[in-house]
Order: sequence, then C-alpha cells, then structure tokens
Amino acid sequence: MRFIFSIQLMILVLSSCKNELQTISEDFQAICLVSNGAEIELENGVYMSPPTIHYVLFLYHDTIFQVSIGQKKSVYSYLKTRNHGKDSLESLMKEYNGTSLKKQVQLMKKMHSNLSSDCGPLGYFLFRKNYNLNFGIFPYREYTDWNRKYVYKEIPLTINQLPKIYSTIYHTLNSKQWDYFMSNDYYYKDVRTYRKNQFLFERRADSKR
Repeated sequence: MRFIFSIQLMILVLSSCKNELQTISEDFQAICLVSNGAEIELENGVYMSPPTIHYVLFLYHDTIFQVSIGQKKSVYSYLKTRNHGKDSLESLMKEYNGTSLKKQVQLMKKMHSNLSSDCGPLGYFLFRKNYNLNFGIFPYREYTDWNRKYVYKEIPLTINQLPKIYSTIYHTLNSKQWDYFMSNDYYYKDVRTYRKNQFLFERRADSKR
C-alpha cells in the first residue's frame, strides 16, 4: 500500500511539473545539488534513499540567485559578483549545453569515473535556451572550483523577492532527476534500491577482510 501511495504521489508531482514546464517562456541556466534523503521502504524489504535537492544556483537575467534548502528553513539570496564571476559561471555551464543524459557520453563518463562515489553531493544541470530544455549530470567538483575561485557577496532575499521562475526551475529539476533516478534506461538504476539483509551481509563481509 505504501509503495502504491508513493508511486501515485510521484505521478502527481511529475504531471504538475510537466504542466508548469509548458509555461516557461524565458531562458535560464540552473544547477542543483542532491543528497540522499530519509530512507523509505518500497515493498517486500526493498529500500531506497530518495534524492533530495538541497541547493539550487541559477542564472537569470544576468543575475546569479542562490537557494539553500533546509529541513526547517530555506535561505534565499542573490550573489553580487564582478562580471567575470558571472561570465565564468555562464562559460562553465555553456560547456554542458550540448550534453544530456540521453547521450551516451554522460552515462559512460559516470560509469568510468564513478561520479556517484564523489565526496560531494550529486549535481544536475538544467538549461532552457531557445525553448529547448536540456538536463544532465553536473560534477560537484566543478561547482566547488568555481565557488573557490570567485569572490561574491550574498545579498539576502525573501521568497517573495526571488524571481517567480524559481518555482518552475525547482519543480522541473525535481521532476527530471526523478525521471532519471527511476528509469530503467540509465546507469543509476543499478544502485537506486537495496535490501536490508543484503546490505548488512555485505557490511559484515567487508569488516572481515
């Protein structure tokens, strides 16, 4: 019953996101960072830790906005930086304009470099350019490299001061990463679920080595 409810909830969320996506009429570029959320049981002892977005950085109308999402409170701001900081971010994200999860390049890169074992959270990018939507994996280390290189000042905002397009960006990112996470077409399907007894057995085996 819980599994059926979870599937129904996801269908509702995804359908609402797709309807909202149709209303996008402006260009933007966005990055989100994802970590595993609280563990849930699907059925018959099968578990998963669903991905949860905890950070969104997006470039909109030549301004960089940032949202840090917490369990109890989210923090909204825009990043005041010199032009070269914004241009550098735009240039970094432009490298991914011709890439998507539907292309074998991203999948092979993930499998060979083992991005899922990175010390940082998993990242995704999302672009809307000329009415074309593009989505794929964004390495966390590239975000941290940019973050260390350019100095900026965080100017606090309220949720009402944030561009309205943020809601669309967030829900589209969430929808797309769930499409990827639950799809049988992608590499991540091999690690998205696990059984408790299998997990404990593997841990005991590792401890004996």
